[in-house]
Amino acid sequence: MPIPAAGPDVPPGAIRLVEDAPVRHLRFTGAIGRAAVRGFRLQIRPAAWPARVDLSEVTSLDAAGVELLVHLARKQKRTGGELEVVQPPAPLRQLMEQSGLTRVSRWVPADAAAAHRPGPATSSAASA
Repeated sequence: MPIPAAGPDVPPGAIRLVEDAPVRHLRFTGAIGRAAVRGFRLQIRPAAWPARVDLSEVTSLDAAGVELLVHLARKQKRTGGELEVVQPPAPLRQLMEQSGLTRVSRWVPADAAAAHRPGPATSSAASA
């Protein structure tokens, strides 16, 4: 069950690897669909996927986006970790609960990132 888009002017989705923040993470923005996920997968290999995702700017999320979150969570579980989800919007929280993602991830506040170390540069994966 996808989060509905905010209207016809919803920006295309993007998934960026942010390495110059206090915590290395993926930042999801806009409408996350098949094209955004495909662009991300083509540019960032699974070995580079961090343990934290920021969903605070997501306007919609379809099945491909949910599947990516499941894959990100499974990768962390395989290594004994847990996917950290920063500030999921209210509709996305409901979707995560219904899809079972809350069993394999945990929500963290945005300011929790400030307690961690800085990283190097930023790369991005975006789609139209």
